[in-house]
Amino acid sequence: MTAITEVLLGGFAAALVLGASAQATRFCPQGGLRESLQEGKPARMAAYAAAIGVAMLAVAGLQLVLGQALAPSRPAYLGPELQWGRYVLGGLLFGAGMVLARGCPLRTLVRVGQGSAQALVLLVVMAVAAYVMTRTALYGAWFAPWLSHLSVDLRRWGLQGQGLDALLGLHGLGARVALGACLGLGLLALAWRGLPWRQTRLLWLGAALIGLMVAAGYAITAGPWGSRALDEAAFLSQPPDGMGVQSFSFAGPLSDAAYFVLHPSSQTLSFGVVAVLGALGGALLAALLRREFSFEGFAAPRDMARSLFGAVLTGAGAVLGLGCTVGHGLSGISVLSVGSMLGLASIFVGAWLTMRLEGGLTGTKLPRSRPSALFLRS
Repeated sequence: MTAITEVLLGGFAAALVLGASAQATRFCPQGGLRESLQEGKPARMAAYAAAIGVAMLAVAGLQLVLGQALAPSRPAYLGPELQWGRYVLGGLLFGAGMVLARGCPLRTLVRVGQGSAQALVLLVVMAVAAYVMTRTALYGAWFAPWLSHLSVDLRRWGLQGQGLDALLGLHGLGARVALGACLGLGLLALAWRGLPWRQTRLLWLGAALIGLMVAAGYAITAGPWGSRALDEAAFLSQPPDGMGVQSFSFAGPLSDAAYFVLHPSSQTLSFGVVAVLGALGGALLAALLRREFSFEGFAAPRDMARSLFGAVLTGAGAVLGLGCTVGHGLSGISVLSVGSMLGLASIFVGAWLTMRLEGGLTGTKLPRSRPSALFLRS
């Protein structure tokens, strides 16, 4: 077995666990935000924070073991070019889209695994929207000319990357690891307030597994397997697509999956494609084992139209913003990417604004609450 095959199989196995955990715990940042704001139930939002905290701790430990930072990566979470315009605009569109579509790409994958025909259609629309943004001239013609000016080259200020440690003036691997571990512990402490152990053990287990699988993705691609795979690829006349240090995201990989389906003979399997397949397979397996698989048809035409529009925004916004609630929220923030922090904040602002707009149209008002109320029990 080649090292490239080992990396792909390892990524598929980790994605299986991630998808199964997301299904078993109803892991959904959009749903968690909605429940926190509309129903005063912070559990699922706290579980998302716990997953980020575990990912930060695990990735900090991984960097200590490997003796290196996880950079450069795909996408360039720690690159010197802080493309703040893309993070903000793409995040706002993605956040609005996931509210209208009732889920981010990962949640939509899980719903497909549970038997939802509507979710399958929405997933295809998300993938096509991402494909159009990455594989056609749309982005270059309509977005790049002006978004390229909404970017900051941090090297002008003597910074070599957009890691939070660098922006705080901290240097060295030890400082990076310590900062990541402290922030991870802080998030876990915050999540603990909204997830009492005795009542939410399954949520804690799912959040821990999801966070650990993000670190596993980095371990597979940045560790010995990944190094050997890169060495093998250097001697191939047609190296596999998407090689390099990376973990889970469902922004670009949806586009890659669509391209693979449309051009199977001209594209090799990539880490992102096997991640999509693995998460779907894990969700299906968990739904079958938990006896939660059931065929679900389509919503009313008006609701379906709204969801389809949301799917377009979600797929396009994920590519435009260089990440999603998994890519930015877990993989990016776990390596202390300031761009990912900005991207995730924009996603939640877009989601909150859309929920407010929905509430105004339906006559349902969101209660006013402090940001900390998203995680703390009343």
